[in-house]
Formats: sequence, structure tokens, C-alpha cells
Amino acid sequence: MTAFWFWVIVAIAFVIVEVITVAFFAVFITVGALGAAIASLLGFNLLVQAIVLGILGVAGILIARPFLVERLHIGRAGLRSGADSMVGQQALLLEPILGVGQPGHVKISGELWPALTDDGTAVPVNTLVVVTALRSTTLIVRPAPPKSTPTA
Repeated sequence: MTAFWFWVIVAIAFVIVEVITVAFFAVFITVGALGAAIASLLGFNLLVQAIVLGILGVAGILIARPFLVERLHIGRAGLRSGADSMVGQQALLLEPILGVGQPGHVKISGELWPALTDDGTAVPVNTLVVVTALRSTTLIVRPAPPKSTPTA
């Protein structure tokens, strides 16, 4: 019964590691540790338990992980967070961009951000802009294309 609790503790530790890293690796070691715990309950010796851990963990990482990563879109470049997630968003220019080194400001995600154009062109206030990049703490923007109205 001692081996059972050992594997349960190992499984809990790897769940914590998975939550912290979100790398989608430790979850398979967790599954392997739970398999080893079941093997210990069934009366198998420590060697068999370790083999179950190894097979389930390695098989999960090598076989199941790539399939699940593809299906769940984990780790794709398209998933962004924080300031990088603003790239592609539209915002209204609240203060004009006057030129090179003279940023205007946009309000995006509830915060006021300095904004410049990539080529240094001026942009008047109240212009709808699209964020194209992030340089340090300054958003790089361009005027949003005008919306076309469909013709009937």
C-alpha cells in the first residue's frame, strides 16, 4: 500500500508541474504515475510499476501529445497573450501621431498606449488604426482601411 501512495504523490506533483508550466508533458507522467498506482493495487512489484509509468508516460509524450497539440492548437504561434495579443486589433487614436519620435496615444484593452507609425507618417486624432507590431512599450499602427459598403 505504501507504493500506491508514493505514486499518488508523484501524480499530484506532476499535476502541479503541468499547471505551472502548461507544457503538456507532465500530464502524461501523471497518467503514468496513476497507472503505476493501479499496478501497485493489483499487487505487481516495483519494477512492473516503473515499467507502467515509463510506457504510459513515454507513449503519451511521443504518440498522444502531438495529436492532442494539433487538435487543441496548443503552442501555436497564433496564440498570443499580454501586449502581443493587441497586434491586429483596431483602436481609435485619441492623440495625433505628429511624426517620427512624436507618438500619439490609443486606448486599447482599457489602457492608454503610445503609438507610432512604422514609416513615421503623421496620423490625425480620431483615426481608426490597426496595431501592426509592438516595440518595447510603443504600439506600431497604421490607419485602418475604410469599410466598403456592399453594392446591391
